[in-house]
Amino acid sequence: MSRPIEVYEVFAARTGANQPLRHMGNVRASEPATAAVYARTMYDEWAWRQMFVVRRSAIITVIAPK
Repeated sequence: MSRPIEVYEVFAARTGANQPLRHMGNVRASEPATAAVYARTMYDEWAWRQMFVVRRSAIITVIAPK
């Protein structure tokens, strides 16, 4: 039985000491490991110092738009 497809948000920081972590976009996958592969493949145009995928449903809203 396959797991449901979920949206994972992708965050990355380019190489270099002063490069901030930025939201790059999102990928859809059935598990975190697959999301990580998709993210690395889709956003491979730069040399990254860090890259993260976060399940969209795990993001906690602090300030919501009105």
